[in-house]
Amino acid sequence: GPGLAGLVGSRERMEYAFVGRTVNLAARVQTLTRLHKVDILITEALREHLDPRFVLVPMPAEMVRGIDEPVVTYAVRE
Repeated sequence: GPGLAGLVGSRERMEYAFVGRTVNLAARVQTLTRLHKVDILITEALREHLDPRFVLVPMPAEMVRGIDEPVVTYAVRE
C-alpha cells in the first residue's frame, strides 16, 4: 500500500523513515506472528494478489492498535 519515505528529523539527528497506514499495519501483523506462533503472516489484501500455489491457513481475526476493525491474516505454510 501507499506510504511516505524520506528523511525526517532535525539537522542534528536525521534518519530515513517510511511511514503511513500500510507501514503501521505491517508492524502490527508482524507482532501477531508471536501470538499465532507462525513465521509468516499475510493480510487479506495481499492474499488476493498471491499466487494460488501458496498454502495458506486462515488465522483468527485480531484487533490491533490503530486499526478500527479486526485484521484477517493467513499463515503461509508452503
